[in-house]
Amino acid sequence: MAKNDIYMKRWLSDKRRFADLINGSLFQGKQVFLPNHLKESNPEQTLILRKPNGENISVQRYRDIMMVAEDGTRIVVLACENQDEIHYAMPVRGMLYDALNYTEQISQIRKIRRENKELENSSEFLSGLKKNDRLTPVITVVFYYGEKEWDGAQDLHGLLGLNAKEYELLKKYIPNYRINLVDPRRMNNDLCFQTDLQLVFGMLEYRKSKEGLQKYMQTNKNYFGSMDENSYNAIRVLLGSGQQLPEAKLKSGGIDMCKALDDLYQDGVDEGIKTGIKRGMQQGIEQGIKAFILDYREEGYDKEKILMKLQTRFSLTREQSEEYFSRF
Repeated sequence: MAKNDIYMKRWLSDKRRFADLINGSLFQGKQVFLPNHLKESNPEQTLILRKPNGENISVQRYRDIMMVAEDGTRIVVLACENQDEIHYAMPVRGMLYDALNYTEQISQIRKIRRENKELENSSEFLSGLKKNDRLTPVITVVFYYGEKEWDGAQDLHGLLGLNAKEYELLKKYIPNYRINLVDPRRMNNDLCFQTDLQLVFGMLEYRKSKEGLQKYMQTNKNYFGSMDENSYNAIRVLLGSGQQLPEAKLKSGGIDMCKALDDLYQDGVDEGIKTGIKRGMQQGIEQGIKAFILDYREEGYDKEKILMKLQTRFSLTREQSEEYFSRF
């Protein structure tokens, strides 16, 4: 797993933050799922298929984050897939993940029913389920934190091209599957989160403006001035600064994001000054060489003598001297 994915997984795996991500992005902030009702679930999903010749095939997938929400009246599986790149087959990928979960649920129910000898007729034996058995709903969100705007299909019908006129008659007979895309960089004012997601996602509006970003962080210094390491690393990923953004740890153990950002910009200023001085010196040297060549040409010196003097006066190689001579 790439380092950025690890950072995002650690950050979003916090139960308060994960519940807020689901509630804020899918239910406009309504508290449908509460953190204390969540429990982590095994992200591994495996399906064993048996071929006609008796050979078993294993299909195995791993969710980035998977939790089960259970509040006494309702049980729901909540999953999240983190994406830093656009995945053009995401509707099929998401559909497979959800189908694996449902298939696993059926397998577990079938095992229990058979062990307890509760299957009574051919329909129940065929499916392994009784008529009133129900599966647990699965909700998956795709948390996309790439810089480019998502331009892939967001449902199966779009991936199949069913919006084309020639497929119009088929559309209603092909079940659709839609991904729940969460793109924090493009939420703008549609923010209704109750945890630090509100501040972090709000910050992304200013990610391309140095002054705007610094002002936003100073306004919310209580949070950005002393943050935990997981949040700091997640913000580095979301800003696209990667390893460039230095750490500014406080004695309290937190990290001062405001200072780290100031240090980054100051490093950029210092580097720009150094580069400017270096370029200025180089330009000055070239102007001196140009004047030197023109003076000796006016005095009637031939090319060979000028080249020798260039090598002596400016410590140039023969090739460098010839290059300057041809330019000036």
